Amino acid sequence: METEKASSVTVHKKNPSHTTPLLSVILLDWSCRERFHTLHWLAKQTAPREQYELIWVELFDRVVPQALDAADILITCGQKRMYHKHKGYNAALLESRGKIITVCDSDAVFPPNFIESIITSFRASDGDAEPLVLMHYQWRTEAEYPSHLASIADLSVFQWKELWPNVGACVSVRRSDAIRFGGFDEHPSYRGFICGPYDLAWRLVNAGLPEIWHDPGVALWHFAHPAPYFHPANFSFRNLRRWFEVAHPHFEYHALTAVEAFSTGRLLPLEENPAIYRLRMSMRRIGTSFEEQYAWKTGQAGFSRLQRVERRLALFWEGLVRCSGPLVWIAHKSLGRERSAALYKRFLRAKFRLRALEKMFGRSRLGHLRKYANR
Repeated sequence: METEKASSVTVHKKNPSHTTPLLSVILLDWSCRERFHTLHWLAKQTAPREQYELIWVELFDRVVPQALDAADILITCGQKRMYHKHKGYNAALLESRGKIITVCDSDAVFPPNFIESIITSFRASDGDAEPLVLMHYQWRTEAEYPSHLASIADLSVFQWKELWPNVGACVSVRRSDAIRFGGFDEHPSYRGFICGPYDLAWRLVNAGLPEIWHDPGVALWHFAHPAPYFHPANFSFRNLRRWFEVAHPHFEYHALTAVEAFSTGRLLPLEENPAIYRLRMSMRRIGTSFEEQYAWKTGQAGFSRLQRVERRLALFWEGLVRCSGPLVWIAHKSLGRERSAALYKRFLRAKFRLRALEKMFGRSRLGHLRKYANR
């Protein structure tokens, strides 16, 4: 078992396989999962096991033995108080190796051809996966998960509600697309229960990627929790904290920030993970060395206030230098040689100040103005 740390994120187990998987399945927990049957169903897939990896992400510090044993990668995020799911998704995205990432419920039952059907949808076996936003349906029931469930055929004895388009928890996209568009948004408004992978999915749709809902024949099956979070009939002080996990405004439990991004056509997150930002920037292919000088002028935060003041000062001095020749000629004609000479000395002092600015801010930033001062 190997442990690595990056800030509060800890990788307790890394994928030991030397084979690069086609698919990375991201399963999230925030110390709330009562059962871990998902790992059992994902181990019984028709796709060869080397074609997919299971990444278990705990937002707090709990390390579950079942997850440590069955998952290929186990990560804890060390979060405190109100959790942030998107930060957990990003931790998994950075650790993933598959061409495709699938974020889905970590307490669902998966049909045996679930993984295979995703790989086929993206045509990932034929080379590069195709760009796609693949959304997954889910069946739901009021019954709790039975301990005797042995096969998918046994699910037919339960009463299932109408097939639900599970925007909130289940989606598959190419890993390269997830990085190219900034990963999952780490803005504070996504803290709590209502965030999910639909934030990234909708921004990819805004970018022109086709959204397709997966075949209902490979929909997930979700049993009820022992104490449903938001069901009035099950209210108790014990699960009162669950009610407060909805911490920010929403539309039918879809985060206001995500709906706004979808509606306005925004492509990038409001707050991007720094490591994903660096990965995204490294994917750029800049055509000329001339453009390179502008490609790295700032960091992720953009121009600083000092840099903006510098540009204002440079603009002022550039205007002064450009006007220096005509001003000297006019002064010579209208003021005479002695007075125009005094004016020229003032200009030289201004030129000296320009050189001082170069020393202060750097020759590369203000050096292009010197050619005007030397005319």
